[in-house]
Amino acid sequence: MANDNFFKITELFPVGICVIDSTNRIAFWNRLISEWTGKTSDEVSGKILCEVFPHLSGSSFEERIKEIFTGAPPAIFSSQLHGAIIPTYLPSGEPRIQTTTVLPLRIEDEIYAVIVVEDCTELKREVTAYRRMKDSAILALNDKINAEKEVVRANEESNLYLGIMSHDLKNTNAIIMSYALKMAEFDNQEVVNYAKKIMMASTGINDIIRNVSVVRKMSHESQGLRPFPLKMVIKDAARNFEGLKYEIIGDDVRIFCDDLISELFVNIFSNCVNHAGIASKIHIIIGDKNDKGYVRVSVADEGPGISEERKADIFAKFTKKVREESGDEGTGLYIVKVLMTRYNGNVSIEDAYPDAIRKGLKICLDFKTA
Repeated sequence: MANDNFFKITELFPVGICVIDSTNRIAFWNRLISEWTGKTSDEVSGKILCEVFPHLSGSSFEERIKEIFTGAPPAIFSSQLHGAIIPTYLPSGEPRIQTTTVLPLRIEDEIYAVIVVEDCTELKREVTAYRRMKDSAILALNDKINAEKEVVRANEESNLYLGIMSHDLKNTNAIIMSYALKMAEFDNQEVVNYAKKIMMASTGINDIIRNVSVVRKMSHESQGLRPFPLKMVIKDAARNFEGLKYEIIGDDVRIFCDDLISELFVNIFSNCVNHAGIASKIHIIIGDKNDKGYVRVSVADEGPGISEERKADIFAKFTKKVREESGDEGTGLYIVKVLMTRYNGNVSIEDAYPDAIRKGLKICLDFKTA
């Protein structure tokens, strides 16, 4: 056969190659197709293709190969759709998944049909594995979506129940407070003392209801931070405490926060009142803006202060230690910590008067300024 050197080069190709002449006799049979079919070049060379592979006799494959010699365009066949022109096998004996291309080749005055067999078995396996992985991912995604929908539904249901309970508890607590106020007008000092204790407990219940509502709101994503005038926020929060004494030192500044900012200061003021009493004074200092665009706001009370041991736990969530040592439920300053994180700020505590005889607690808030 002419151009033998050209066909010897095809021994390096990663495909099986069979070349037949116009009489359908095999003129070339490369090394790879020998391995895949188990038929050597010596066995098949010079033989008619249909004699080597009888299933081709009278088939559409035979007709299509004949058309190649009359100038027809190349033809491509998939073993999965059309079957195999030249069946090839894996070492395990399993048929290879293959694509076969039949194309014309003119050498000098002769036309040959070149049959190129490409092994697609590994590609098919990878595609199958990918599809399985994709199907698994889709199932997992659907499960996640359904789970998220269930969480949303459960949250909506729990929020409804919490809203109903909060409303009913507020109404009941208001009745308790009204009776306690009446009792406080009695001439009997023992009754008056009990009335004061009832009022303190009632106030604590209101704080718990309020904090539960705030925690519920915090579970929702913030609608975005925007500038608020700091002094206005502080004064709005102070209005929740009748007779609260406080002073603000420093220039006003606009801070980035959201609608829950008032609750942050309400909880700080509540902590001050619980530990220092409503008659004591709260000292608020607004510092200067630093070079990173933050301002420090310190809120100091005149209470008994806090031990070094408790400082590490003061912002903890509902801990037994906080309840036992502070007498409250431990939600207030936890809410402050969460909200400051929400505002991309920071909160810390210090002794209000570290070098003085009197004690007190100072809560330091670092806000991003507008």
